[in-house]
Amino acid sequence: MRLLQRSAGGSFELHSFDDENPPPYAILSHTWIEGNEVTYGELVAGAGKDKTGYKKIQFCGRRAAADDLQYFWVDTCCIDKSVSHELSTAINSMFRWYERASRCYVYLSDVAVPEEIANAEAFPITWEAAFQQSRWFTRGWTLQELLAPPCVEFFSKEGRRLGSRISLERQIHKITSIPVEVLRGQSLAERGVEERMSWAGRRTTTLKEDRVYCLLGIFGVFLPLIYGEGEAYAMLRLREEIHKRQGGLTESEALFMVPFARDGLFVGREDILAKIDELAAAAPTHARIALAGLGGVGKSQVAIEYAYRAREAQPHMVVIWIHASDPTRFWQGYRDIADKLMLPGRDDAKADLLPLVHAWLSDRQNGQWLMILDNVDDDGIFFSNDPDGKPLESFLPQAAHGTILITSRNNMAATNLVGGHGDVVEVEPMGEDEAMALLHTRVPFEESSRADARALVHVLEYIPLAIMHAAAYVKTRASTTTISTYLELFRESEANQVHLLSRKEWKDIRRDHSIRHAVIATWQISFKHIQTTERPAADLLALMSMYDKQGIPRWLVQGNASQLDFGDALAPLLSFSLVKTELGGLALTMHRLVQLSMRKWLEAESELGRWVKESIEALSAAFPSGDYGTWEQCKVLLPHVEEVLGYRTEDREGMEKQAESASRAGWYLLLSGEFAAAEGFMRKSLEIREKALGREDPHTLISVSQLGLLLERQGHQLGSVLVRQGQYEEAEAMHRRALEGREKVLGREHPYTLTSVSQLGLVLARQGQYKEADAINQRALEGREKVLGREHADTLTSINNIGLVLKRQGQYKEAEAMHRQALEGYKKVLGREHPYTLTSVSNLGLVLERQGKYKEAEAMHQRALEGYEKVLGREHPYTLTSVSNLRLVLGREHPDTLTSVYNLASLFHRQRQYSPAVELYQRAYNGRVKVLGAQHPRTVACLRHYRSALEHREL
Repeated sequence: MRLLQRSAGGSFELHSFDDENPPPYAILSHTWIEGNEVTYGELVAGAGKDKTGYKKIQFCGRRAAADDLQYFWVDTCCIDKSVSHELSTAINSMFRWYERASRCYVYLSDVAVPEEIANAEAFPITWEAAFQQSRWFTRGWTLQELLAPPCVEFFSKEGRRLGSRISLERQIHKITSIPVEVLRGQSLAERGVEERMSWAGRRTTTLKEDRVYCLLGIFGVFLPLIYGEGEAYAMLRLREEIHKRQGGLTESEALFMVPFARDGLFVGREDILAKIDELAAAAPTHARIALAGLGGVGKSQVAIEYAYRAREAQPHMVVIWIHASDPTRFWQGYRDIADKLMLPGRDDAKADLLPLVHAWLSDRQNGQWLMILDNVDDDGIFFSNDPDGKPLESFLPQAAHGTILITSRNNMAATNLVGGHGDVVEVEPMGEDEAMALLHTRVPFEESSRADARALVHVLEYIPLAIMHAAAYVKTRASTTTISTYLELFRESEANQVHLLSRKEWKDIRRDHSIRHAVIATWQISFKHIQTTERPAADLLALMSMYDKQGIPRWLVQGNASQLDFGDALAPLLSFSLVKTELGGLALTMHRLVQLSMRKWLEAESELGRWVKESIEALSAAFPSGDYGTWEQCKVLLPHVEEVLGYRTEDREGMEKQAESASRAGWYLLLSGEFAAAEGFMRKSLEIREKALGREDPHTLISVSQLGLLLERQGHQLGSVLVRQGQYEEAEAMHRRALEGREKVLGREHPYTLTSVSQLGLVLARQGQYKEADAINQRALEGREKVLGREHADTLTSINNIGLVLKRQGQYKEAEAMHRQALEGYKKVLGREHPYTLTSVSNLGLVLERQGKYKEAEAMHQRALEGYEKVLGREHPYTLTSVSNLRLVLGREHPDTLTSVYNLASLFHRQRQYSPAVELYQRAYNGRVKVLGAQHPRTVACLRHYRSALEHREL
């Protein structure tokens, strides 16, 4: 190293010495002013004396002489920065040079002392404000100049002594947040990595890499300097070097009581780990953080990883793990701590270990600590008084130098325990990428299996415990089972899912033995706790588990409970993450695997049959008629009808309610144009009713019937669907069976009987049997006028049906009169936009078109089309029929016709029905070329879509 010596004439000379054996020397610490500092080359040449930096060299020389030091060191001129090797060596050696200096003089060029103050140290009020704002405390390199030398003295720009690092420790601590113990000379190695990093957090350097290089001495590491690498990469190299050095530290540096080995294959959860760090650092005093979430979501695994990372970052931090599921295990945890720390008095039979450990952890002199309270599902154990009257929570220290990390399935328990000291972090299932990575670490898979792996983590709902369990199953049966075969088995049936997720061979030794269960059993712990403490909540969860897992309307499961009571029942389920809300709290959802687990548990408790019955009854009571006006409710409830129809029950009442729900669901689907789906529900309804009630029961005959009545009238349907699908012979057989049965059971004039008469007439007309159809329709009309009245909707339907038969026979004038009568009646009874009214408008348009009344027919079809699009949607069969009717009236080449054809082609295209799409696109294109021209934008667009559909068809 080079040192300066002041000559007798007042100039300065440089001398080189062995780094390991230099003479006593002082150093100067200051902030640089670019262009005003004396460089090595200038000093050697005797130049730079006019620079302000030369005065700082003179100051340092005088101070050294006053302290009987012949040599001194100034960074600006003792290092030849033009030689990169010398600069690198100097930076890596600098901390040692500071440590070996006899004195360090801090020259503060921005702190002044008034001339009239003779003793600056005695009157800090005159300069303390400037001292606290000094730029020197913001620079990166001055950190090691503050901490390394054994003696640090501060001077104003006039050279007046302000005090030492010791005399000014209070002010320096306030400015830098560096602990007083460190300012007094405590070994830096006794402080954690992250704490030391934090001391430089707000400091700046001219070169961004120097923000890292200025820390080399603070951590006692050596690195080659690579200017241009950037701060991030430089920091990465620094941390790697720190980690290497820590590998040699002894395990006995501080107490580390984590009973689980670190998972070398831990993946993901970086956002949660970073959040814990962020919350702990931001805590103004004591920090408490809770990880809350569904059982099996990986809370404890995150806590284990965090514990090991905390140990790496701060080797001298005490890390304690306590199983906190019950008071006995909590007490045992404190017993173990007392033993490990060898606390005096711990072996005294009368000693109370809880306050002993509490007192030790509360003492700042014992250093920083991290306590992990695992599996705190019941906060009651912490807030209930012990025999001496003090709750366990009072023995959890609230020390500023300590952090408590809690894991809990119960969000409310977690919230109560963190209190006003911290925050609750919700731990959700993994993201897809994290879940895939987790599966891959346990069962490495080839690229060819990636799709199956992605499907597997999806069906396992990205829940870590379920993924680990599945991976263990595959791994232990590697000769016969792959990810693909496991997925196939899992998808095959619900029974398979229960079997696979209930296997007990796999044990995760990194989970507490008290919760080391198969996946299915893991959630049953929460179920049992809720059943014991919150019975209404357990009943609510049981009912919800019987429906589809998503979109469960609140009103479906609330029943007769008040808002307050229902909220109280729901709260524990939300707190344990067994249920979540959606649509602003109007609907509830649950994980499919939780649902599966709940059903299995109900079966084991001999409760499944009860909740099957409850769910069927509640749904039957909630499902509306299916008529227009109830469709929103029907749409929401439809998945739940599908779910309950899968339950087998021998209870006659339950079977009838299943059939009723299926019947109404089918009726809704029929009216909304979902004919294939409607048939499935209606056939199921008929099957159940025939089995439970017999072939001639009125309810069975309702299922056989074609159309069904409005609102409270039951029944409905199978024949109607078959008519819509053109299966006329089977439809006729159904309606004749329904008519015969109803005449026998209900009588010839019962409204249900007349419904069967009306529908039989309709299907006969469709088959061209006009004479019989006319007689049947007249019977229906006369009966309905007599029983229901002339303006009843069913009576108007009979009038409409007579008009249809007349139109088919070419009696257009008479048909027009019947359709106008029906239309006026529908408008009055049902309103202008009811589907029945719009159908009557459409029928009138058809009969007007047949009479050559094209303008009026066009208006009718346009009105029907607009109404259908508004009420039923653009893709409803009635809407598409209306499009076709309008095309017939306008002509094949009318622009509106061509637009309708093009829209219909687009619909088929979206549905991947490429053959009809190609045919319709071609018709629309040819028409547009003729009417609009080949270059018209609409023609060009049509051609583009035509080519696309053609390509797909030929693949």
